Amino acid sequence: MIRRLLTVPNKTDSVIHFDLRYSEGTSQAPVIIILHGFKGFKDWGFFPDLGTSLARSDYVTLSMNFSKNGIGPDGKSFTAFEDFAANTISQELEDVQTVVQAILDGKLGRQVIDPERIGILGHSRGAAVALLSALEFKDEIGAVVTWAAVGNLFRYSDEQLKQWREQGYLEVESKTLKRPLKVNWSYWQDLEANRDRYDLPERIKELEAPALFIHGDADKTIPAEESKLLYENCGAPSKRLEIIENTDHTFGIRHPFEVGSEAYYIARDLTESWFDHHLKY
Repeated sequence: MIRRLLTVPNKTDSVIHFDLRYSEGTSQAPVIIILHGFKGFKDWGFFPDLGTSLARSDYVTLSMNFSKNGIGPDGKSFTAFEDFAANTISQELEDVQTVVQAILDGKLGRQVIDPERIGILGHSRGAAVALLSALEFKDEIGAVVTWAAVGNLFRYSDEQLKQWREQGYLEVESKTLKRPLKVNWSYWQDLEANRDRYDLPERIKELEAPALFIHGDADKTIPAEESKLLYENCGAPSKRLEIIENTDHTFGIRHPFEVGSEAYYIARDLTESWFDHHLKY
């Protein structure tokens, strides 16, 4: 297994870090772009195992960190707090667009990646970005899979918005840090400025790429109803909804990854099968 740690600058010269994984001898294989969610990163929990497993099944996998996800130089710790606070959906979409364009231009994965076979997978908020990316790259992205998808990006109460606007930031808890993380008011301003563009339940009616929605029925972070609504509204000719019983937002996996769970392996196998059907054959 080959793992290359690479970087590419986006339009604002922020750096996107990513892992490119593929088996030795791989040539012109489909690529799967893997997106983490809010407070996530490419080396969290199941992402390295997922990228490795799919790479062993004759894919190239590209697991990326969003440029402003807050992870510092060591690649595993939240230390870039100002970046995290300044992140937006527009920034994350731009990061994906940068990576996709680098693949299409042959600047990334030349010879090992077939640029005509691109899939995308996202977890949680990353799933929303994956869907929006598939909508905006409808001729380039051939299949999409979501895990525990955020179905509504406009999910804040009037009280939260009032406090957010007045103090200029919203604080969110972090289980791994002794301090809360801040999200700047500019995040909401970006949503408001792109209300139609980011209206997932409505936009997904335009989706053409085959879409698989996977969710746990015991997810207390993002209810499974959000994936159900996306599935019901999805306009893709080929779509599927899989609700996995008795599992949570991360399919029973914690960080660091030590042992897999039945729910995680079900999600992983469903994902591989979906991409096999729509990117290989």
